[in-house]
Amino acid sequence: MGKGKSRLLVRGVIAVVGLLLVAGVVLIWLKPKPPQNELKLAREALNSAQKAGAEEYAKPLYKEAKQLYDSAMNSWSVENERFFLRRDYKPVLSFVNLTIAKASEAEKKSLQQIKNTNVIAKRGIDELEIKVQLYNRIYKQMPLCESISKSHNLGVMKLSEAKTAYTSDRFIEALASYKEAAKYLTVANEKADEVLKTWFSHYAKWEKMGADAIRLSKGGNKTILVDKMDHQLFVYQNGKLLRSFNAELGMNWMGDKRHKGDKATPEGVYRITQKKEGSRTKFYKALLINYPNEEDKQRFASEKKKGALSFRTHIGNLIEIHGFGGKGIDWTDGCVALHNEDMDVLYRLVDNGTSVVIVGSLKPLSEIYEKN
Repeated sequence: MGKGKSRLLVRGVIAVVGLLLVAGVVLIWLKPKPPQNELKLAREALNSAQKAGAEEYAKPLYKEAKQLYDSAMNSWSVENERFFLRRDYKPVLSFVNLTIAKASEAEKKSLQQIKNTNVIAKRGIDELEIKVQLYNRIYKQMPLCESISKSHNLGVMKLSEAKTAYTSDRFIEALASYKEAAKYLTVANEKADEVLKTWFSHYAKWEKMGADAIRLSKGGNKTILVDKMDHQLFVYQNGKLLRSFNAELGMNWMGDKRHKGDKATPEGVYRITQKKEGSRTKFYKALLINYPNEEDKQRFASEKKKGALSFRTHIGNLIEIHGFGGKGIDWTDGCVALHNEDMDVLYRLVDNGTSVVIVGSLKPLSEIYEKN
């Protein structure tokens, strides 16, 4: 081969290699670039939404964002299996953009939901605290049926769980516990309120009895006036309050005494028939009253006649104002109990024949609620 032909061949080879190099560069330049940065942004958007609590507070949106991200990764995997010149990452980018948008929406909704749930739970817990305070101040002292007390106790337990969850920023859990607490506490308060209002339907009678008792003392004689709701025993003379003492009552003190063994403290107008001390009483000192009086006997006979009481039921007796009080609970079988020191004072103040007026309440129900 001549030198000329050799040079032409070399030039040709160089030209082909050059073309191949140019073609390679062009192909590399034209090769579709995988959207790695975009996928990273999508992951970061999902992580941000997760940190904002979207898994709990915006669950459907967060779940949709994750599904879109999974679709992006699946699409990327499919495209990577293709010949590089045939790869098309547009579907991947579409899923990525949707993922970022949906994750961002989930994050915003989660933050708003947390704020709303926080406010609702806090307001609800505060409202239930007021219900509990009302129960403790008014209803707790009442001899309520077991179902009411049980409902209240369950409500208090659930309210405690709600407060614990709230202080730990578990607002959805706090809201759920609050709603359970609300059911129990509302039922307990409503039923207790119904019992109280039914009993207070006699208030007009009590008000008159109290006014008559004070009026009776204006002649100079002392008069004992017992307010069962307020758990107070008052001594009046000349129309003025002379002394007042804390009193404890029968275990079933609400309502009038109907029969022996009901542990209710009677309501009515009575008088002291005996003063007892020493070996004559087991309650330190005692003032026996004339329960049952004629009105009690008539009511008892009427209830037996109507069948409201069994024919075997007895009316009962031995209702006293006596010592050994100060226990802080209503514990007697129907008597009025005072602390021994107070009983000493009362024992000296009164005599046989002293009037004893026992009423449900000297205050209207509205004043009791307002006070508490």
